[in-house]
Amino acid sequence: MTDTIIAQSTPPGQSALAMVRVSGPLCEEIAQEALSLPCPTPRVCHLRNYQSLDSQTIVDQVIAVLFPMNKSFTGENTLEISCHGNSFIVEKIIEDLLKRGCRIAKPGEFTQRAFLSGRIDLTQAESIAELISAKSDAELKIANFNLAGSQGKVYKSLQERILRLQAQLEASIDFPEEEIESESKSVIIRVIDSIIEETSRLIENSAKNKILSNAIKVLILGPANVGKSTLFNSFLGLERALVSHNPGTTRDYISSQVSIGDYRVELIDCAGIRKTDNSTESLGIEKTIEIIDDAFLILFVIDGSLPYPTDFDQRALGKIKEKEIVIIENKNDIPKVVSSEQYPTHVKSMEICAHKKSDVEKITSFINSYLTEKFSQDPSKEVIVNARHRKLLDSSLSHLMRAKKSMEENEGEEFVLQELFDCRSFIDEIIGVKTNEDVLDKLFGEFCIGK
Repeated sequence: MTDTIIAQSTPPGQSALAMVRVSGPLCEEIAQEALSLPCPTPRVCHLRNYQSLDSQTIVDQVIAVLFPMNKSFTGENTLEISCHGNSFIVEKIIEDLLKRGCRIAKPGEFTQRAFLSGRIDLTQAESIAELISAKSDAELKIANFNLAGSQGKVYKSLQERILRLQAQLEASIDFPEEEIESESKSVIIRVIDSIIEETSRLIENSAKNKILSNAIKVLILGPANVGKSTLFNSFLGLERALVSHNPGTTRDYISSQVSIGDYRVELIDCAGIRKTDNSTESLGIEKTIEIIDDAFLILFVIDGSLPYPTDFDQRALGKIKEKEIVIIENKNDIPKVVSSEQYPTHVKSMEICAHKKSDVEKITSFINSYLTEKFSQDPSKEVIVNARHRKLLDSSLSHLMRAKKSMEENEGEEFVLQELFDCRSFIDEIIGVKTNEDVLDKLFGEFCIGK
């Protein structure tokens, strides 16, 4: 890493301030020549004039901070220049830095240098991208949890346990006169079982990451003309969906994202499900039945002033059986007719009037409690596995299973050792002990420039 890289680290456009980040061996020279700072005090803000190389004219009055090698994010000399947020000024400074021998950083190159210099592991590098893209408190907490190194510690703990098993098995090969007794074998199998259990738990958590990162889908489902769109509008606090007394008004689904507690929720209002001869409405109903698969929670809205709907489409009923459902008895401002005896067993229900703010808040409170229960009291207290980790953990688990089988079938220790070695190599890839240049380029290439 002999190049000195530069990038604007704040969003482009007009603003009060903008920051240009510089990392590499030319930082001290730039501080001396462009900012007249021959010996800048590290990690202290200096108010200076930025002078261009060609004309020695002042480009802007800036704040400069030098972070010395091994005390900076990248692990190398880093200079941060805060100027006024005028795109023209930023361009002039970057043009001047290019003339001084710097080059424009690639996407994610500052973070990549932090990883390559050992300042962070690969899970922490990924968490930086997750932190930047977080759109809910839950995602923010998880990203900060991972940035602190908590996720890496879990994977390193798995590595250490596998290493201890390898050392025990290698000792039996080096000293064949001391064979592994049956009691010791059962202990080794129990340890492998515990690693399998933890690895499986991590893999299961990957589903939570997918749900959280794409917004949690809450589907407002039910027959036609029961107040689904009214409830949807009340959630949003605006007239987003068309409401009419005529059934079948909603022909397609519409959605909007809202924050509920720590979570980002996508509320989906869809076509009322009923028998109809209208081809357009039928297409909307088909689409509604399709998106049931993606729903995490279903608010099944019915008209409490009418009997429980018995002619609901059987295809939809078959799909929602596997989902978490809450029956919402709407229109509680008029006499109730529906009977809960007809409801599916173990299904929660609540009476509301979709026009009342307090009743909508009651549903919001339920959704928040339900999500908090499903994703633990604090989303930051469990390791949430992303897609890359999931793939590598799947491979690691398959080798663990084969290692256990080899032990149970009394195969030679060298076969078990090979499986454990292969298992650990996939965990090495997760935290970046073992790296693939193409994988790194792809991973860091998804970062924004300047990070």
